[in-house]
Amino acid sequence: MIFLIDENITSSIRILFEEKGFEAECVKNIQELRGQPDEVVFDYAVAKQAVIVTKDLGFANPTRFPLTQLLGLVVLRFPNEVSVTTLYKEVERLIEGMEEQDFRKRIIVIEPGSVRSRPLL
Repeated sequence: MIFLIDENITSSIRILFEEKGFEAECVKNIQELRGQPDEVVFDYAVAKQAVIVTKDLGFANPTRFPLTQLLGLVVLRFPNEVSVTTLYKEVERLIEGMEEQDFRKRIIVIEPGSVRSRPLL
């Protein structure tokens, strides 16, 4: 399983996923994805069987994307002015002790102080 870190997320989150034993890639480091529309990123994630990690709520819109094709989605809902340190700690708290199956076919929303999870529909 690959975690695909969207361009709107600091690349330190990729390092965090890797430190926890997960494979992760950053959109901004993949030449064919850098600066591309969400649809291109979505299609890449489907083809690679990747879980998208993003701040973009548009990825969770079932009228825009066929979510059942996606392996999983993690949405980070934090104010733009949140520090990288705070974001890192919240994501670290989420993935601590989690395994690949915990992300499979789920939408996970991380907000300051809370984590919600529901099936992809």
